Amino acid sequence: MESKDQFESAACNCVEVGTIIKENDTLLTIDLWGVDAENQLSKLTADAKEIGSGNCKVTSETLNKDGTPVIRAMLDFDCTAEKLIFEMKHS
Repeated sequence: MESKDQFESAACNCVEVGTIIKENDTLLTIDLWGVDAENQLSKLTADAKEIGSGNCKVTSETLNKDGTPVIRAMLDFDCTAEKLIFEMKHS
């Protein structure tokens, strides 16, 4: 009779964490538009600074896409895990 480890499992559709979390993938770019874009940017900036080390560097620029002003926010986190936490919180 075969002995089975209590922690053994037959898992389907598994993915190695390394295929999702890439080392040094710390930069997140978000485009914001509409009358509330500045307010959205302020909220995202505050949320980003509350995650992990609190050292997220946020820069932004205003672009013109098809006649519509768009704020492009670039959030550079200290590590990939902080970026992932932020993305999960805002998905």
